[in-house]
Order: sequence, then C-alpha cells, then structure tokens
Amino acid sequence: MKKLTWWFRIVGAFYLFLAVVNMYGTFVDSSFFGQAIPYRLGENALRAFVDGWSPFAFEILGIATFMLWASRDPRKYLGAVWLLVWLELLHGVVDDVYLIAKGYSAAEYIAFIVVHFIIIGTGVMFARQASAETANPSNP
Repeated sequence: MKKLTWWFRIVGAFYLFLAVVNMYGTFVDSSFFGQAIPYRLGENALRAFVDGWSPFAFEILGIATFMLWASRDPRKYLGAVWLLVWLELLHGVVDDVYLIAKGYSAAEYIAFIVVHFIIIGTGVMFARQASAETANPSNP
C-alpha cells in the first residue's frame, strides 16, 4: 500500500506542477502558450485558445489536489487509480499523438508520452499490488 500512497503523492505533485505552469499561462502571460503553438496567432486567437485551454488547467489542478488528498488512505481510492490510468491513456497519450500529428513539437510530446506510460505502468502495478494486499490482509 505504501507504493500506491507514494504513487498518489508523486503523480499528484507532478500534476500540481503542471497546474501551476498552466495557471501562469492562463492568468499571467498568455504568450507562454503562444510560443508552443505551431501556428501564427493574433491576439484574439491566442486569447480564445487560452480560454479554451483553461478547463484543462483547472482539471489538472483538481486531479492534483484529489491525488494528494487520496494519498492519505489509498485503499479507499483504488477505483480512482483506474480512472487516472484511463485519463493518462486517452487524455495523455492519445491526445499527445493527435497534437504531434497536427504539427506540435514531436520531441516535447514524445517526452510527455513517456511520462504518461510511466504513470500508467506504475499505477497499474501498484493498484494490483494494493488490491492483492486488500484481498489477503495477512500478506503485507
């Protein structure tokens, strides 16, 4: 169970870092996002992009705070691990492949794909271990 506790903490902290970076681009300096977009954008288009991107920023902040909170008693939140694994696969890997296909930086998104697969693999492994511990409490 300790591995799953630390998985929630480490992945939650990573998401919190991403949330802070995204909040910076959303509230402080929208040109932060503009430099990563492979298209020429005017001010209005950039503002529209940031407005459309803001739900993602708030979503990862919500996920981060939930994961840090869930780390206090991960046994109660085993089901959430599987949701987070699916989000990593679909909202992470699949979306990153989509963005690469649309012309975004392959190097940056491939790095994120590697991180997503690490989160997926460790999440599955630690959730299975925690499930086995829960099913057989005499075997810590």
